[in-house]
Amino acid sequence: MKPAIALVAFWVSVVLVFLAAPVHAAGANEWQLSLRAGIGVVNVGSDPWGVAGGLDVEYGLSDAWALRASVEGSTGSVDANKQAGTAAGSEHMEAALAGVTYTIDVLRLVPYAYLQFGVAQIGGPLAAPVTMFASELGLGGDYYLTRQLRAGISFQYLYRPQDLLQNPQGLGNAPFTFSATARCGWVF
Repeated sequence: MKPAIALVAFWVSVVLVFLAAPVHAAGANEWQLSLRAGIGVVNVGSDPWGVAGGLDVEYGLSDAWALRASVEGSTGSVDANKQAGTAAGSEHMEAALAGVTYTIDVLRLVPYAYLQFGVAQIGGPLAAPVTMFASELGLGGDYYLTRQLRAGISFQYLYRPQDLLQNPQGLGNAPFTFSATARCGWVF
């Protein structure tokens, strides 16, 4: 029985060494391109959940810090409401943002947080179109499948900074968006 335990322990250690191969976050002077797809909500008084997605480009300043630029959007269908006088359609949000990402390198699992500022446009049948200065807070984690390829999840909260300061308990005033997305990235 003891040789079987030793053999299992040996193979488990070989697998762990293989999994702990030198895979790490995008470092200094490396680029990362990521696509995101998932669900999101555009909060304009009603909460129509729909699809969300984005494209992120990051440039590593160090192993922990990176410059980040994102183009993203989300949309959710809204039913007509005769009592409220709203037509059917879709609430949508599009944004272009730039900021910084901070990563914590933990072997193959790399959690990160980011802060970005930019311009967002929100519109649809529930609210008149508005273009605004926006900020986005994000949290996520990537798992490195190889040195270049990674997959993960990401949570984004886009808001007007002045609204969050006026109503921090309510996560700001409408309009704001929240999305949860799966992310696939490539380091080059």
